[in-house]
Amino acid sequence: MPVVMSKVSVFNAKYLSDEDIWKLLGQVEEEYENLAVLLAQPEVSTDPEKLPGLAKRLHELNSICLTASELKKIVRDVADLEVMLGLGKDQTGQTWSGKNLSAEEQELWLLYDEYNSMLNDKAGQLYRWLMDNGYLEVEQEDETDLAILKFIDYAGAEYAWRLGINIGLDVAESRRRLEKLLEKGLLERVEGKMLENYHREKSWTKHMNHTYYRISREGRLYVRRLRNARE
Repeated sequence: MPVVMSKVSVFNAKYLSDEDIWKLLGQVEEEYENLAVLLAQPEVSTDPEKLPGLAKRLHELNSICLTASELKKIVRDVADLEVMLGLGKDQTGQTWSGKNLSAEEQELWLLYDEYNSMLNDKAGQLYRWLMDNGYLEVEQEDETDLAILKFIDYAGAEYAWRLGINIGLDVAESRRRLEKLLEKGLLERVEGKMLENYHREKSWTKHMNHTYYRISREGRLYVRRLRNARE
């Protein structure tokens, strides 16, 4: 059943949309269903080596699928309440404090607050589980990604081969990571011919035929937040 979306973000992810995360949860539900079928087979259900691990995984997935099902219902209820309250997209997340409301309207607002609280709780549980189980690698940057961002923020635009030398990556891995950070909006691509006096190193030579990557405004803000958090 398609998820009836509320006008507000459900998961508040950094890069992925709610639709992306619902698709990931759909994959989890599919794994659960396939595992249930597998465990129903006699040769598996009677295998003392396979059964414990598979049964444990089934139990874990069952809990996640139940939470996802509960969240879907809450999202539909929140969407219904938004319609009843006449909330447009730019009005969601408001509170009813200070409003001159009838008793019925106050009750609706109380329900809206309560259901939003439940929504945030369930969505947070699912997001953390997906993160802990490797489904949301795109949502976080590892130490190498951070080293790339900090280097380019300091030194200026760089291309894959030279970046790899400075960071300690082969050119393929360097290019893969640059493209990943580009997709996240933390870097931006710029052609070599567009660069002039852009690098801190005096010996730096601009190669016209290379594609360079420089830090974006969002990337610079991200690096700044990391530095401020450590101070």
